[in-house]
Amino acid sequence: MKRYALIEDGVVTIIVEQDSTPTVFGNNWVDVTGMHVGPMDSYDGTNFTKYVPPPDPRIITKPAFRFRLTDSEYVGIISAAKSDVEVEGWLETFNMSSNIDLDSQQTKDGMDLLVDSGLLTQDRADEILTAPVQDSER
Repeated sequence: MKRYALIEDGVVTIIVEQDSTPTVFGNNWVDVTGMHVGPMDSYDGTNFTKYVPPPDPRIITKPAFRFRLTDSEYVGIISAAKSDVEVEGWLETFNMSSNIDLDSQQTKDGMDLLVDSGLLTQDRADEILTAPVQDSER
């Protein structure tokens, strides 16, 4: 029994096992017997490259983001928002959001504002943005 991969636009779409080259779906079948080839792998005409799924988006809920801040950090932000219109704008945007994309430029710019305002250190902002996303935060 041999293994055959159907290649469409340089990507493996189907793997079948049978004695002879399949004839359905055209003639884009490649014998992959003995190879570790699977669906979504790419093929350049000579070599296969394993498909690597993209990472899960780093989007968390607003409460999850809030709880990445300590209580004193959050209180400091609320207090600063009463006298600093830029921090007030950040807080209003935060309050309007339902989810926070930890990799978005808007989020990074907001954290830079909090650092520039002396409300977070750069190390702390980096920690908040780069901590692994937990399932409970999604």
